[in-house]
Amino acid sequence: MESNFYFTLILFQTIAFVPSESSYVAFTLGQTNHLHLSHGQLSYNKVITNSSAEFDSLGSFVCHKPGLYAFHFFSLAQSHSGTWIELFKNTNYVCSIFGYTAHGYADAGNSVLLHLNEDDAVSLKAHPSYSTTIHGTGHVYTTFTGVLLNPDETEHPYAKEFFSVGLSHGFQTHRGEIVRYNDIILKSNENVFNTQTGKFTAAVDGSYIFHYHGLSKTDQVVYLNLYHNDRYINSAYGHTHGSFAYAGNTVILHLSRGDQVYIKARSNHEIGLFGAADEVYTTFSGSLLAPISHDSPSEISFSVGLSHHFSSTYLIFDRVFSNQGGGYNPKNGHFTAKESGVYMFHFHALSHSGDQITVDLYHGQYYIDSLYGGSDGEYATGSNAAALNLAAGDTVFLKSRTSTHSYYAEPDQIYCTFSGYKLKLAEDLNIGNQGYLIG
Repeated sequence: MESNFYFTLILFQTIAFVPSESSYVAFTLGQTNHLHLSHGQLSYNKVITNSSAEFDSLGSFVCHKPGLYAFHFFSLAQSHSGTWIELFKNTNYVCSIFGYTAHGYADAGNSVLLHLNEDDAVSLKAHPSYSTTIHGTGHVYTTFTGVLLNPDETEHPYAKEFFSVGLSHGFQTHRGEIVRYNDIILKSNENVFNTQTGKFTAAVDGSYIFHYHGLSKTDQVVYLNLYHNDRYINSAYGHTHGSFAYAGNTVILHLSRGDQVYIKARSNHEIGLFGAADEVYTTFSGSLLAPISHDSPSEISFSVGLSHHFSSTYLIFDRVFSNQGGGYNPKNGHFTAKESGVYMFHFHALSHSGDQITVDLYHGQYYIDSLYGGSDGEYATGSNAAALNLAAGDTVFLKSRTSTHSYYAEPDQIYCTFSGYKLKLAEDLNIGNQGYLIG
């Protein structure tokens, strides 16, 4: 048995490294081994990407370029075991992930936006009152990713449209209500997210990214839908017999000023979400990636989903939410980088009932990381993410580990998604038509 692991960066396993003078700040770390943690910070033995990210001796990310950061963390618990991990900003608790099932491996994840000042630290820790186990075996299911979205040096206010909110209490409904998140983790201004209505309102035309995650109460269902105004976009579903269940999803959308985005519980289903003051698992985050004045060939982002059941080796998505720059090819499922730079990718999937799924993310011929979903007699969800350094012409795509794995989807039930975008440099964010700026 191993416990209280500390962070070690193994540079010879690095897939991508960008020199420290880069304007990007981005990292993805992975764990390929089984771990058993009773307390302390998580360890990661594989550096997938590191672009100017710095860490202290315990493995906390330490900010040396103030600004808005996005953090994503995912874990897969070993069979018949659990994982309970918390994210901290300095000594302040922010949010958690939890996964357990008596019928297989348990996936869990979360995302959050944080503003960091110089020397602020972000860390992941195993909950001290729980025995956390992590599944490895050479593949990467457990990851920690952070990216600088907007540095404080950015001059124009259009870069400052963002929010992260959570539920710090339980939520129960069968009427398809909008989830009204009460815990304001971060928001750019008072009008960006309304806690009374549960809705985000776009203040400027542009491309926005949204993440949402949920944890059900014991033996109940997490079943959430994301809406753009009155239009259904995608879903997250999870249920585990006798335990809590995780689900999450991501989308990139083009919004016009005044458009609204929100999360609703699925109608005609009894939905029970878990939350407490020091246990925030259910979150909703969004950020402006690029304003309309930047919508040009240099703006690169895509977001796609499956609207029908699917079984094959390469995941090919038929529902295109956005494809700015034309990098995603709906015929073969590949994204091709039009420009060199650091890109952020997110992928989510749901299995058919009683089936299992394993999805691998590839950068050309190189394996990056995976999601897994599988539980006896259940629909099972999985999620993961990675920041990657790409050269122009590089391809990124998703493969099913086995071609017979069955992915669940319907036109109004889109759980399997693939999204990505190119990180902006500070000089990119300072260029634009000031006629579109706020304030």
